[in-house]
Amino acid sequence: MLIILFLSEKTMRFNEIQRLFPDITHATLTKQLRILEDYGIVVRNVYSQIPPKVEYSLSDIGKKLKPILDSVMVWGEEYKQVLKKDEA
Repeated sequence: MLIILFLSEKTMRFNEIQRLFPDITHATLTKQLRILEDYGIVVRNVYSQIPPKVEYSLSDIGKKLKPILDSVMVWGEEYKQVLKKDEA
């Protein structure tokens, strides 16, 4: 979900995404991006230049997930407040 959330903000290169997840391995991030690409959520654009340039962005169907993620984030913030009240 976080990869989708970050890509909803802008098109990114692999290393940009990896910097957002410092504990993730190169192989794991590659696997996650490929899965999202296979599901049609992420688009991988390869530019034929030297050095090669690859960018990731959300597909049209992937962009439709943004309102859902926003709702989940709002719910999460509200739930954190409930937990704080319960701890008090």
